[in-house]
Amino acid sequence: MKSRLVISLMVIALAAALIGGATMAWFSDSHVSTPNTFAAGTLDLKVDGQDQAVGVSLTNMAPGDTSSYYKWVLKNDGTLPGKLSVNFSPINNNSNIMNEPKAIALEEYYGAGNVPDPNPGHLGWFLKPGKQPGDGVVILEEGNGWCIIDNPDGLELPHSMGWGPKGWTVPSRIHSQWQAGPPHPWGIPGLNGLGGKTYGTFGYLTNDILAPGQEVAFFLRVSLDSDLQRWDGTKWIDVPDNMIQGDSVDFTLTFKLDQVQ
Repeated sequence: MKSRLVISLMVIALAAALIGGATMAWFSDSHVSTPNTFAAGTLDLKVDGQDQAVGVSLTNMAPGDTSSYYKWVLKNDGTLPGKLSVNFSPINNNSNIMNEPKAIALEEYYGAGNVPDPNPGHLGWFLKPGKQPGDGVVILEEGNGWCIIDNPDGLELPHSMGWGPKGWTVPSRIHSQWQAGPPHPWGIPGLNGLGGKTYGTFGYLTNDILAPGQEVAFFLRVSLDSDLQRWDGTKWIDVPDNMIQGDSVDFTLTFKLDQVQ
C-alpha cells in the first residue's frame, strides 16, 4: 500500500515538473553588438600643406614700393571642425643704422636737440597693410583657383590684407589702417596697429569655423608711400622720408585652430 502511495506521489511530482517546465518555454531571439568603440577626433591645421608656416622677408624697400601678395593656405586636415584665427605678435621696430641723412631728418622731425634714442625705428608707422578709403585690390592665381577682387574697375591697388576662400571674389577687410604717425586717440598707426591682436575670418567662414577638409587662404600685402606723411588728428603733415633709412620691422604670425566648444 505504501509503495503504491510513493509511486503515485512520484508520478504527480513528475507531472507537475513537466507542466511547470512547459509554462516557462517562450520564443526568443538575440543579437550581439560588437565591437563598441569610442575614439577621439583630431584637429590638425596644415599651412601650405606643411606642419609649420614659413615666414617672408622683404629687404631694400624704398618709398613708393609695394610688396608682392603673400599667401598662406590653411587647411583643416583633422576630423573635427575648428575655430580659425591669426594672431600678430607685437611689431618690433628696429633702427639698425644712423647715417648723416637719417640724423638730419630726425632733427628736422623732432626739432634740434630733441632727437630721441634712434631705437626703435619708425618704419612700422608707414607700412600700410590695410586699405585706405576707396581702395580695392585684385589678385588672381591662375590654375589654383585663388581669386580676390574688390575693385569694380579691375585696377590693382597697393593695400590688402584679409581672408579668401578658394574661388572667392571679395576679400575680407581684416583691418583698416590709413593714418601714419605717433599714437593718438584714433589708434596706433600703420603696421604697428596690428601688433598683439587676434583676428578671425570676419564672416568668410560661418562663425570662423573651418570644417574638416576645408581650406582658406590668408593674404598679406604691404606698401610704403612715396611721400611719407602722418595724421595729427586734424590734417596730414609731411614727414622727412630719410628718417626711416635702414629701419626694419619684424613680427610673428600665429595661425591657430581651436576646438569648437
